[in-house]
Amino acid sequence: MLLQLVAKGLLTSYRDHVGELNPLGIARFVAESFVEAVIERTAAREVIRRLIDAAPGTDEEAGLYDRGWQLQLFEDREKHIVDGLARRLRRAGTGPQAFEVFNAAQDHLLTAARAHVDRVVLEAFVAALDRCADPGCAAVLERVCDLYVLSNVEADLGWFLQHGRLTPARAKAVRSTVNELCRQLRPHARTLIEGFGIPDGYLTAPIATGEEADRQATTRKDTR
Repeated sequence: MLLQLVAKGLLTSYRDHVGELNPLGIARFVAESFVEAVIERTAAREVIRRLIDAAPGTDEEAGLYDRGWQLQLFEDREKHIVDGLARRLRRAGTGPQAFEVFNAAQDHLLTAARAHVDRVVLEAFVAALDRCADPGCAAVLERVCDLYVLSNVEADLGWFLQHGRLTPARAKAVRSTVNELCRQLRPHARTLIEGFGIPDGYLTAPIATGEEADRQATTRKDTR
């Protein structure tokens, strides 16, 4: 829903400007709204750049846990999607037709928005890890960050394979590594959940324990 609201805001802004922009201006208007964020680092700029610069030259040489490779992968996906969106809109021209094309590109726009959010979250995570002074806590959070990245890659595996960012063998390794990370983090599950500071009253509420679902199921059965 939030991504839809972001897309609606971009669409409204585009509609306000479309009458005054030529095709190149249209592409630039949409592209800059995302690419600016790609170029401007969100947090820990020097740390992130250092990690990316230290990443191996090819994907196959990098380990799945290599933080520089992970950052570069997310940045590359965002740039590629945004570039494709800009090219798609460049063919639209101006006037009502351009607005219709932009409206039809909502799937592409939402994909770009998600890729942008994923990259921002990862960079914020890296910044937080850089500030963490507790070695034990940092070690656990490093694995949580890996799980965030690789589960995200697993969820979008089709895109990474289709665009040649992962080989089939490496994609298979992603899946097995996600399972391994879940196994490693299982003993820390309670600690991680407590880190959210959820009040006990919420944790024991009927909707959290499943009692509410059982009650509704019983009610539906009785009404039948």
